[in-house]
Amino acid sequence: MTDAAKRIAGVVLAGGRSARFGSDKADALYRGRTLIDWSIAALEPHCEAIFVSGRDHPALTGVADRPKSGLGPLGGLAGAMQAAEASGFTHILSLPCDTPEVPSSLLERLVLVDGAYVTSCPVIGIWPTRLGESLEAWLAGDHPRAVRAWAEAHDFAAIDAEPILNINQVVDLP
Repeated sequence: MTDAAKRIAGVVLAGGRSARFGSDKADALYRGRTLIDWSIAALEPHCEAIFVSGRDHPALTGVADRPKSGLGPLGGLAGAMQAAEASGFTHILSLPCDTPEVPSSLLERLVLVDGAYVTSCPVIGIWPTRLGESLEAWLAGDHPRAVRAWAEAHDFAAIDAEPILNINQVVDLP
């Protein structure tokens, strides 16, 4: 595939229960901006469109988890991959809603490859949308629901990066 043929959409994975956080962490403020808005802003320079998985957003298209809700980030990714492919995108660039300040240089590295994930935070990755149905079948089967397991099964590149701030609890907020 040539770069000219590559069309990238983004997805913010925001459907978690926020159990450790104690409230909806996507709406929590970090340095004056909601966590979900940090992820949206990080994706904007690299994507033609952005989806939000697992919740409604006033300015973006929401996508449902597939094949059903409650399957963690892979369910959100499967839904986003299929929505993106139906809209003509070849790849989806994924970020969770709880990683503010993801370096743009890291996302620039990801968009250059066909499929890859960040070793320290596997939900940050680039995925070919043509594998959306395959991912849904993986989730419907007796396979681990871990992004890393699915990515390794498809021999996606593992990209090392500097530590990425991940807000899992209120005490993680500065």
